[in-house]
Amino acid sequence: MTAVPPHAFHGRKKPWRIAEPINPADAKELGDLPSLIADLLHHRGLRTADEVHEFLDVSESLLEDPESLPDMGLALERLEVARDRDELVAVYGDFDADGVTGTALLVRALDRFGIRTLPYIPHRVEEGHGLNPVSVRYLREQGVNLILTVDCGVTDTDPIALARSLGMDTIVTDHHTVSGALPNATAIINPRAPGSVYPFDHLTGVGMALKLAQTLLEPTDGAEWAESLLELAAIGTVTDMAPLVHENRYIVHRGLDQLRRTTTLGLQVLMRAAGVEAPTLGSDGVGFAIGPRLNAAGRLDHAMDAYRLLMTKDPAEAEALVVQLERHNDQRRYLTDEAFEACRQAITQAGGPGDLILEGSPEYNPGIVGLVAGRLAEEFGVPAAVYALDGSVVRASSRGAPSFHWAQALASCHDLLDRYGGHAQAAGFTCDAIRLPELRERLLAVVHERLPGGPVGPEGYIDAEVALPQLMGTTLQTLRRLEPFGVGNPAPVFLTKDVLVEDVRTMGADGQHLRLRLRSGGATWVAVAFRQPWQPGIERADIVYSLDVDHWGGTPRLRLTIHDYAPA
Repeated sequence: MTAVPPHAFHGRKKPWRIAEPINPADAKELGDLPSLIADLLHHRGLRTADEVHEFLDVSESLLEDPESLPDMGLALERLEVARDRDELVAVYGDFDADGVTGTALLVRALDRFGIRTLPYIPHRVEEGHGLNPVSVRYLREQGVNLILTVDCGVTDTDPIALARSLGMDTIVTDHHTVSGALPNATAIINPRAPGSVYPFDHLTGVGMALKLAQTLLEPTDGAEWAESLLELAAIGTVTDMAPLVHENRYIVHRGLDQLRRTTTLGLQVLMRAAGVEAPTLGSDGVGFAIGPRLNAAGRLDHAMDAYRLLMTKDPAEAEALVVQLERHNDQRRYLTDEAFEACRQAITQAGGPGDLILEGSPEYNPGIVGLVAGRLAEEFGVPAAVYALDGSVVRASSRGAPSFHWAQALASCHDLLDRYGGHAQAAGFTCDAIRLPELRERLLAVVHERLPGGPVGPEGYIDAEVALPQLMGTTLQTLRRLEPFGVGNPAPVFLTKDVLVEDVRTMGADGQHLRLRLRSGGATWVAVAFRQPWQPGIERADIVYSLDVDHWGGTPRLRLTIHDYAPA
């Protein structure tokens, strides 16, 4: 039998690493806190009492000065000219939820600033990501004088040059990794741009749109500048899986507050259809209910449907658009599950994933390959790229394993690619199918260079081993102050051993989920386990879980969400 190393737990799904408790000297630096809370905050990188205060109170100090972003002054000057001359400004966004919410946000902000706008979102398959010559010429024909990009543009050198030759200026707002020469735009607002001194480089596309809106509106609107804008920024930030730390934490925390009392008709109808109760909405409701439905439009049809939902004032139109998004979302689930199972079967038949996954098929819809890549990367713990094949054209999305930077990896293979771009953990590219064998070898070489020991594989992280009664009272109240949870600030994960399993029942349309009744510390606890079979005969179990609040039936109740388990 293999010895289990200290501070480790082996579940049925994967091994888990248990974090070391904070030492007393470091705990003292964080202030007068319960030891468990000090552990959690230390694990999240907080080292001083001031940082703890800023984090727990979601202080205004988290909101950075927008004027420290590159070219913000130039963008403001050009937009003031556009307003004074009554020019038509195209707001050109990407087709995912980040780009759609960012487009809606800037249209709202520019309207308040006094600028006429024309929203434009390209079709995912027919046009692809970013500016393209056809759309640029179309906008010129519509009388556009200035193109303002959202969540795209920093790599669109040729289309921006074409726009300039046709008499149009371009302001780029983008957050993607900069590779190669910057386009000849009037302004490029990107915290990752060369020479940027902006202190936080993890804003999303909608986050960049918000900073431009802040520059335009705060001087006249004061503290009210962000009204009706932060709700959109929160949706895009959560859905784009940006780390919910520093400024993103502020955006999502304040944006959730706006969403809970939103007056946006389309969001009201969408939340009602998705079964989301607005007053109790959290980041999980955005990530699992609102975001995927907005994303579904661009994945399977045209993202302008999602944009129209965010902007409509017509109840009948809102209802019709939500019905359409629900249909797309159901199809998205089916296509994603189907492609994932096909990829997993191919990987299994090949003897395992190796150190890199590169799978694809002419049968895959280009809109869901990123979702499939994400599930494969999570299950196998290696970098994954999945592609749809249209003739000889490869359209791929990639998702990362820890410590692997997809955008940099693709940049090192740029000579094999027609287009590419993205972030460390999520990127996309197109190329000719004949290039795939060489691309695979080159990417594998990058994996071996950047991860000399190979990818780590799927491993979980446990914040602390606790007895369930430890999580009640003031500890629970403080735990709630760690929200909103998401990438970069995950919900704390705990290990509790020797829990009595009183009842196990299946739930869900196909019985793929579990609802359990557990007993520990003299109290009964309700728990759920998603996509997990239960091993028959287990009466006592060691469980790995997070705490959630279940609002089912209208009465809030503490619930455990089980991530893994083993016989006690």
